[in-house]
Amino acid sequence: MSPPPSGNVWPIRPDDPTLTPPIGDGPMWELPVPLARAAPPQPFPLEVFPGWLADMVRAVATFTQTDPAMAGAVALAVLSTCAGGRLQVEPRPGWREPVNLFLAAVADPGERKSPVHGALVAPLLAAEHTLITRVTPLAAENAALRDIAERTAEQAKNAAARAAKDKRKGLTDDAVAAALEAEAITVPTTPRLLGDDATPEALTTLMAEHGGRIALISDEGGIFDVLAGRFSSAPNLDPYLKGHAGRPMRVDRKGRPSEFIATPALTVGVMIQPAVLRKFGQNDDLAGRGLVARFLFVLPASLAGWRDVDAPPVPEPVADVYARRIHDLAATLAEWTDPAVVALTDDATALRVAHAERIETQLRPGGTYRDMRDWANKLAGTTLRIAGLLHMAHHPTDGWRRPLQAEQMAGAIRLADVLAAHYATALHTVTADPNSGPAGRTLRFLIDKKITDFTRRDLHRRLIRQLPKTGDVAAVLDTLSALGWTRQRPDGRYELHPRAADLADTVDTLTTNINSAFTAGQDTETSVNTPADTPLTAVDAQGETGEVSTPVNALSTPPLTPKNPP
Repeated sequence: MSPPPSGNVWPIRPDDPTLTPPIGDGPMWELPVPLARAAPPQPFPLEVFPGWLADMVRAVATFTQTDPAMAGAVALAVLSTCAGGRLQVEPRPGWREPVNLFLAAVADPGERKSPVHGALVAPLLAAEHTLITRVTPLAAENAALRDIAERTAEQAKNAAARAAKDKRKGLTDDAVAAALEAEAITVPTTPRLLGDDATPEALTTLMAEHGGRIALISDEGGIFDVLAGRFSSAPNLDPYLKGHAGRPMRVDRKGRPSEFIATPALTVGVMIQPAVLRKFGQNDDLAGRGLVARFLFVLPASLAGWRDVDAPPVPEPVADVYARRIHDLAATLAEWTDPAVVALTDDATALRVAHAERIETQLRPGGTYRDMRDWANKLAGTTLRIAGLLHMAHHPTDGWRRPLQAEQMAGAIRLADVLAAHYATALHTVTADPNSGPAGRTLRFLIDKKITDFTRRDLHRRLIRQLPKTGDVAAVLDTLSALGWTRQRPDGRYELHPRAADLADTVDTLTTNINSAFTAGQDTETSVNTPADTPLTAVDAQGETGEVSTPVNALSTPPLTPKNPP
């Protein structure tokens, strides 16, 4: 065999008997690596919600023309805000699971996250206002009483200090009693259910001032900037880690009183963009401490391009029922000091055990959860948390007096399975090459237009709107070439894999047919060695070539048929 021409790269597989000499002067084509693509997340199962909540989620999704998964995620965060720190699920003696959740809905800019968030969170703001209204008179009264008592105690202390020795003991006892009396008068803190963009230290104080519970609910992802080190290169993660697990927190700071929280309960419900998710998931410190694995990620499908521009508003009766139920539930549970504990019925227990056993099996090598076991190790507990929230949603007026039924346990398991699929998709978003999306669309463009030979400048000129910068074109071609879909010849031109059309949707790097894993360097009908000054060409169905006329949206992914709006 003669040596390859200068500039060509031959596969280095000296022991592979399947290699054959190339046709013409091109090297062998190897089987290309599939462009990473995530499985589409499963639809959010609204049927697990009670009617009043499912109706509101559907109505908001219809009005905003968004995937119901987005509103469903916010609804879970709202329920967690209501019941977090006020309810625990006891599946068996010795195990009590809190019900607060960490949720993040992931969607691109312009996907109407704010309207969805605003519609579902509004009753929490109303409940917070109600709580403030209730407390304000008592707070004002106690503040006045404490001020008077403190002044009295100060006067008693001064009197004792000036008294003669024979009278000092009695006056000292009076001063101490007056100080204790003043200290015993408690001025209620202005109630808070919600927080937003707070440093970890401020978050700890908020939790300490409000019985250990607070919810960070936002239509933005500012919390991730804080965790990434906006205020500190090494942010304190304890409020998040212990706030999720419900483990005691003690904070001692110089010059400030010690803060102790016996059972913290932090809820997080935010809406972020894929770039934020990628940055968050790739932070080794956050992932290593287990913070990423505490989140439930929901990835709503985009309906952009198929949205009804005149969608009906949320029906007033639906909105009223939702607002009243959430307001009353939040306002009622906020005034508790100790959490209620709900047990499971025997049927619910049987479902829980079967689900836990299934999780354990899927954690084995080759199992569904093996590659995300840091998250799946918490899935049994997460499912119980979801079950507790569904239980309260189905019984908002007396759920704390009822055992958790099999119906809610089954709903929680169904929802947990869907959230596991969403988490797997989120992991793909975190680990995937950000150029794989544009590369995939470029590959599809080349295949559809039957373009087999081109220069970088030709491609840039044709796809200027999809790849506006030369760096964009270079990144896409680097990705396609690295994966074996295109390659650059010594003359600088690029050629497309001759079997790209066949392999684009079926290529499998684990193929057992090694003979079909390699393709000749030239196709007998389509030239891959066109002179360098030949314009970008395509081969039509009859094998004739012609100048390509590319519409500006040629790189757009072919539209999928969307689900009908709810």
